Amino acid sequence: MSSITVRLAEYSDNDKIQALSRRCYQQGMITLFVNRTSRFNTLHGLLDGSAWHMVACKDDEIIGLVGVVHFNGVVLGKPMKIGYMLDLRVDEAYRSGLAAFKLVKTAVDYLQQTNVDMVIVNFLKNNQRPMVFTSGRGGLPAARFLGENKIFNLLSLFRVKLNNQFIIDSPTDDDIPALAEMYSNYGKQFKIAPDFSEQRLRDYITNIKGLSLENFLVARQNGEIKAMVACWDEHPYKSYQVLKLNPSITAVNTVLKVCSPFDILPGPIKINEPLKQLSLVYYAHNQCPEALQTLFGYVNNKYRGSKYTLITLYAQNNDPAFKAMHRFRGISVNSEMYAFARDISIFDQLDQDPRPVMIDITMIL
Repeated sequence: MSSITVRLAEYSDNDKIQALSRRCYQQGMITLFVNRTSRFNTLHGLLDGSAWHMVACKDDEIIGLVGVVHFNGVVLGKPMKIGYMLDLRVDEAYRSGLAAFKLVKTAVDYLQQTNVDMVIVNFLKNNQRPMVFTSGRGGLPAARFLGENKIFNLLSLFRVKLNNQFIIDSPTDDDIPALAEMYSNYGKQFKIAPDFSEQRLRDYITNIKGLSLENFLVARQNGEIKAMVACWDEHPYKSYQVLKLNPSITAVNTVLKVCSPFDILPGPIKINEPLKQLSLVYYAHNQCPEALQTLFGYVNNKYRGSKYTLITLYAQNNDPAFKAMHRFRGISVNSEMYAFARDISIFDQLDQDPRPVMIDITMIL
């Protein structure tokens, strides 16, 4: 293993990291790889100026990658600096050796020298290979299971009836303080949530493509904003390049191909092209779940028959937002969330708290 080295990624590594991503495709209902543009870390830098990646190298080739982005969070009512570990991938030829362990161990050692209080990581459900990193063996800290997550990929097959109590429109600049306050208050029902601020929202609206105010929707009742959501097209920064479909998805895709010319249906998934999807982020409501349900229904109707095949909501399984999704049909992908903490005494408190973890935009990269 002495021939494998681990170091911080550099600007000049971009092409080799992109090639690694193409080799490390994800297999499931849809086999795909993550394609990041214009560079592998463009979006990470916009969300967090202190984000970093590490690479594992053998000779001149990059054979492994892992990254961390940070956000200020609130854990059981206490402010904490949270890191989210992502982009863990290792060339298939090295997955049975120590390359992945050396990569993760070096990243963890680096994190322990920073001011991060907690690190969160997600693994696809039933993927046993990464579980070694959560067991506390080999000098790695033990992790605590935080619950199952679900990526719900909504298929806009049918129009739904909307609640006419609410008026749906886009917010204005004058609404930004109310949006930030609503999102922050909504996060208080979670045991871990982002520490959100008006300035953070303004920074994202200004700097991240696809997150301008025209991409937000609000539900108003008697002039008051009752719920909010942003419809984010991530394609300027990230896309999922489709390589293969399993038989059940192929069947659904065939129906879409056949019926789309005769009805307003989502476009079919195309092999060797990016998966056309829209992400629902920054959703919240002011003690009015029916307003959020109305927003989701409005999005379903608005984008039915559009260029987007899937409309995606990513949250923990017990997130109350899924109650507003019960009318819709789609495809779900499950994952498991784990946390490493500098102060492990917090684990018992997290275990005793049944509330979910709020998925921050930083955690859907």
